[in-house]
Amino acid sequence: MTKTINIFPLFVIIFTEGYIVLSSELLAIRQTLPYVGSGTDTISIIIAAVLMPLAFGYYSGGNFTSRSKNHQYKSIRKKLIQNIIISTCFLIPCLSYSFLTEFFPFLIKHGINDRIILTTLYSLLFLVTPVFLLGQTIPLISNYFSKEKLSQITGRMLFFSTLGSFMGSIISTLVLMSLFGVNYTVCVVFALLMMLVILLSKNKTSKAALLMAVITGIGFYINSSNSIKHLNIVENNVYNTVQVFEKGNSRFLVLNNNSSSKYTDTGRKHLYIEFVEKLVIKPVKNANPPKDILVIGAGGFTFGFEDKINIYDYIDIDGDLKEIAEKYILKAPLLKNKNFHPMPIRAFLSKTKKKYDIVFIDVFNSGISIPEHLVTQKFFRQIKNHLKDKGIVVSNFTSSPNFANHYSQRLDNTFRSIFPHVSRHVLRDNYKPWNNNKNALSNIIYIYRHQPNADINGIYTDNKNNSFYDRTKKTK
Repeated sequence: MTKTINIFPLFVIIFTEGYIVLSSELLAIRQTLPYVGSGTDTISIIIAAVLMPLAFGYYSGGNFTSRSKNHQYKSIRKKLIQNIIISTCFLIPCLSYSFLTEFFPFLIKHGINDRIILTTLYSLLFLVTPVFLLGQTIPLISNYFSKEKLSQITGRMLFFSTLGSFMGSIISTLVLMSLFGVNYTVCVVFALLMMLVILLSKNKTSKAALLMAVITGIGFYINSSNSIKHLNIVENNVYNTVQVFEKGNSRFLVLNNNSSSKYTDTGRKHLYIEFVEKLVIKPVKNANPPKDILVIGAGGFTFGFEDKINIYDYIDIDGDLKEIAEKYILKAPLLKNKNFHPMPIRAFLSKTKKKYDIVFIDVFNSGISIPEHLVTQKFFRQIKNHLKDKGIVVSNFTSSPNFANHYSQRLDNTFRSIFPHVSRHVLRDNYKPWNNNKNALSNIIYIYRHQPNADINGIYTDNKNNSFYDRTKKTK
């Protein structure tokens, strides 16, 4: 049996299987982000949907024996090829964004809108089976090695499998997604699966090889640039699926299925952007000296776009947004007083000592895609440490207008623990005190003015009430 397949191709197969499994896991997390978010809860479900089937795949593959069925034996080679073909059939819908734009909205339309349930259904339907089948590769391949050096061969197989997983992690995210886009990274996975079938096939033009070629071609077509153009996708990188929509003279930037920015030929923007600009930008539009303004979450760079005086630092992890905004949304380059720093905000705050007159936090575009590391006391304290005296913090949260869920309550508690005496504004007049719907969301604007010597502990009691000293002495 060892003469059937050379040793080198065996290790190539093991390496490639490791690459495909890890890359598919990362792609599943990335492709589902627009619908279930990037929280640790949903990510943990996808990771579990890879690790557990992988373990069962190892076990099942180790127990496989060629067995007679209608006087025909299923060889190890045939089993491996069959596993790969079936896995590809599942991975095409699993990793193709065009398919997921139909799958998740269908479930949501029929009342299934819980993120945990959506992620679980997605994983069970499309991810568990291919990982289970691919997990059988190593124990099946081990049958081609000599049993005399079992420990040595086992160590080498695990080495090449883990090396493949390592390369799948690094190359998929840092190279392919960043340089070519998520859809082409998916195509690479399909191409590698096709390569495995070719390596395993004695006859390169067998029915199995031709079938795999057809299935791979379908996967390529679904994920080609031409096929996703109808979704208005202009960029599909490691961070965002970026869509641009035009309606009349209005242009909309959609990031991961969330409306991020709006800009019209007459300069109109999203309501909350106009609200914040009116409060904190308009009064200082002719400031001398100019104000230093930090914008966390660049989006379409519409906030302060027309301001020619003040100095802006826009922070966003997606370095492609500036070019996209200038080309599709603003239809003009940013002015020289606008600086873009494509990096994580906490890393930026850790390395800079600059302090700001205004900080605008605008990274909470929906109730699903919540950057968990940006709702903590430590992050808010970092912001406060970069405020000038009498500096202003404005944050746009997408949250429950009447604190109908724990998230809105604890977010409010956390924000006020660092920024006391904050004002809270619910936009769109949809604050309904009697509404107990936990899923009702609105743009909530928090505004804080930094007063280092503010008294945050003083209270009035019946026993000690000196309010007459504190209140204003002047009458109208």
